Amino acid sequence: MRRMVSLPKSAQKLAFVSTMATQRDAQTVAAAPAANAASLEIARKLQKPSREAVLRRDSKVYDFWNQNEQLLERAWKEWNQNDEKALALPKLDASLVNPKLREAVEAAWKDPVNKEQAIKELWTQVAPGVYAMQFLDLEQLHKLRQWLDVTADAGIPTRPPYGIVLNTKGKMVDPRSVGYLAAPDFQDFYQMLVNEYIRPLGRLFFPESIRESDDSESFAFTIQYQGEEGGDKSIRPHSDASTVTFNINLDATQSWTGSSLIFFDRAKGARHEVTWAPGIAVMHLGRSMHAALPIESGTRSNWVIWTMGKNGAQGSYGNPLISHDDGYYPEQYQLSPEERWTKPKQSDQTDWGHLDRWSPF
Repeated sequence: MRRMVSLPKSAQKLAFVSTMATQRDAQTVAAAPAANAASLEIARKLQKPSREAVLRRDSKVYDFWNQNEQLLERAWKEWNQNDEKALALPKLDASLVNPKLREAVEAAWKDPVNKEQAIKELWTQVAPGVYAMQFLDLEQLHKLRQWLDVTADAGIPTRPPYGIVLNTKGKMVDPRSVGYLAAPDFQDFYQMLVNEYIRPLGRLFFPESIRESDDSESFAFTIQYQGEEGGDKSIRPHSDASTVTFNINLDATQSWTGSSLIFFDRAKGARHEVTWAPGIAVMHLGRSMHAALPIESGTRSNWVIWTMGKNGAQGSYGNPLISHDDGYYPEQYQLSPEERWTKPKQSDQTDWGHLDRWSPF
């Protein structure tokens, strides 16, 4: 009998990331379809790995996504450009954002010194270090919901997120993840949200924890909780592998009960419950301990977007500039308003010319 060796969790993660990167960089020619083949047609005939195989983290699951990575990207591009349902979808842009926030953010990009503080007035602190607001415009939210529903029925396999728990109805969104939702128009919207809103908002609300090297990268996935028997119900207490977590509800109407977020104040031994509503966003540092309570009925869908440093660096951990007393950047090292409202240069997101493809899961 073959003896199985159990690695420490940190070693498991490094081994997994190394394997994923090696397999993806190899781009096995044998797995690639003929150049003139219809990628969309081929992708729709693929048989996704079973839930059981995913749960036991079978190596064949990784092989499936790695070997079909480029095929699936081409299929999504073909779908986005040619499929009738795709062509009928509404445009995704900043008009989906709450008008008050959109106007305040646009003003801050033009004049950060004098305008950025107005953004803070739009958010409510719902727990220590946790902020929430009506992020998406309720009159426009149906457009994003339509995109998610139509892409779910496109017939192109997408990989469900499987960090500490598998979420079967969710999907990977960031290009660093194999099996992601690679429709170009959706990706443009995602990148706009990260660059125009999420990254500078994180810097504004958590200046003591973020410099340019702490949030140059992003990672994202959608999740869905279902009240029905056998559905994904909750997630246990955890912290995120992120510098900042930005969690957006995607439901046009509230059809669920239960499923609140709980944040744990370890210093005071307190718990803070945060309830969801359509289009609400919750923003917090990734190291904040939190959990999702069980959903009782209906479904709740959310889009989770993380910022992080290169190769998954989280916030100020290990940075020589931080204070040894409290783990934060001293004021003299914190970003200025002008620096907060900048976008990473391509050179900030690469190592020796190679795009950072590290993925938490």
